Amino acid sequence: MTHPILSPHWSRFLGPNAPDPHTYKYKPTSEPIFKSPFGPFPPSPEDLNIHELCFPPQNALPEDYPLIIDAVTQEVLTLHGFYARACALARVLRHDGPNPLRLKSSPVDDKQDGEILGLFSRNHIHYPTVVHACWRAEVVFGGISPGSTPYELWWVLRKMQITSLMVHESLLEVLREAVKLGTGDGDDMPLKLVLSMRKVIVLSEDKALNEVDGYRTVESLIREGQQLQEKPRKLKGGQRLAYLFQSSGTSGLPKAMMITHANGYHSGIQTLTTAVQSARYMGMEPFATHSVTLGVIPMYHSYGMILWNLRVNLVRNTTILLPKWDLELALQSIQKYKVTALPLVPPLIRQLAQSPLTDKYDLSSVIGAVSGAAYLPPDVAYQLAQKLPQGKDMPIPSGYGLSEAASIASPAAPGIFGLEPALPGSIGYLLPGMEGRVVDPDTLRDVKRGEKGEFWVRGAVVTPGYFMDAKATADIFTEPGWLRTGDLVMRDECDRIHYLDRLKEMIKVKGLQVAATEVEDTLLEHPDGLVRDACVAGVDNGRGDGSLFRERRPARLTVDVAPYARSYQQQVMFSDVR
Repeated sequence: MTHPILSPHWSRFLGPNAPDPHTYKYKPTSEPIFKSPFGPFPPSPEDLNIHELCFPPQNALPEDYPLIIDAVTQEVLTLHGFYARACALARVLRHDGPNPLRLKSSPVDDKQDGEILGLFSRNHIHYPTVVHACWRAEVVFGGISPGSTPYELWWVLRKMQITSLMVHESLLEVLREAVKLGTGDGDDMPLKLVLSMRKVIVLSEDKALNEVDGYRTVESLIREGQQLQEKPRKLKGGQRLAYLFQSSGTSGLPKAMMITHANGYHSGIQTLTTAVQSARYMGMEPFATHSVTLGVIPMYHSYGMILWNLRVNLVRNTTILLPKWDLELALQSIQKYKVTALPLVPPLIRQLAQSPLTDKYDLSSVIGAVSGAAYLPPDVAYQLAQKLPQGKDMPIPSGYGLSEAASIASPAAPGIFGLEPALPGSIGYLLPGMEGRVVDPDTLRDVKRGEKGEFWVRGAVVTPGYFMDAKATADIFTEPGWLRTGDLVMRDECDRIHYLDRLKEMIKVKGLQVAATEVEDTLLEHPDGLVRDACVAGVDNGRGDGSLFRERRPARLTVDVAPYARSYQQQVMFSDVR
């Protein structure tokens, strides 16, 4: 098979020494450190901005098309409309512009104070507009879960040192209650509340409104920006702060995790490099088809940030956006808009696979589904695949990433670089530009291939650390550059990575380490399908012998699974189930 001739636009994402996907055969290494079959990142400029990756100033916009469609309101935002609105809002947000909110310049890292704009909203058709406006205007922002209680919001506002806030109108009351909790002077947390309520803007469903409860709306700022002339812009160093994420960290309490422009830029490059090489391997032009994606992953989350913000204009895609998960609305949208791609998380995959509603809708347009953000049990991966055109022989694949390093590993096109297919339960191979190790978490020594250990990764997508939390940062970077993921994995003879469990969820049973997911998977494999779901946790049974206790959710009838579980005690390494 011959390669199509790549345009300069696509070839620049391969770099000068990119491996040929047909002739190059990846050779697994016996060394402790292993690398991506796709090779290193192509050279990147020192000065860069995530927005410019998506919209290169030297390139004209492509032909217009629907970028986002709201599944509830049917509102359509086109690519050209999106770009014009983001540019207009950026003109207003710039601290050297008219700046009606009186925003200060943003910090370049966590060693200085500055403007940080919180984004507190559910999924919304204009959320990505605000994100790109912030990148373009050099305003650092922090994504906040719309499900936050007043106390949780108060905590995050302090952890991220949010000074200004965009809030969806439905969440204004949560904000008011959070602010009533005060600055936090009476507790041990050193970071106090610094939000100015004079710097609050509202994302309203009524685009005609200029104000909601005395706060300016996003639409009013966009209208103001549309009347302004564009000022010259100069790119700055890529290592400066771009945005913050809520993260539980690899352990411990929630933290604010930093992402630089270089981190986000290289996450986008990973998408492009992988897609271009896969297209070359299959003899196709990259992104030759227009995809339609179901948008259910939260935009404030690292997974959603890549899907709905970092990939704008990098791929030709229309997103059918749901404000929140609704099974029937999701199925209706797949059928109505002929959705081709389903990026999901395991709980949603399980619901789609097991709900009788799924069988009532036409899913024949779906070309592929993928799981991320958490472990996907193989049985669930097969269950949903049976209901999609890909069929039961192609289980739903899982990618792997963290808030601290958004994209680390993923299944590859079978045969590319001579790679073996990703097996069920495997998270595939390292993505472009990544290096990995598997390390004993107690001795901090590299383990042999086939042995369990903590996954350590290194690459340009890895966070510089937690915002204003030097101790937590030091805990995840035991060695310079190497991020401790907190995940237990196994690397096989092909350098495929197999996810086993979170280290903090490992259970000690009579001196042995047991992965809770291993026990759960065994219970879910009941030959009569009697176990619908299972959750295993380590508890003290009072006998001091480290036995396991597990909750089980029988499918439709009450059944004791203990005899079945005992028959597998050698496999799952436990001797007492009750």
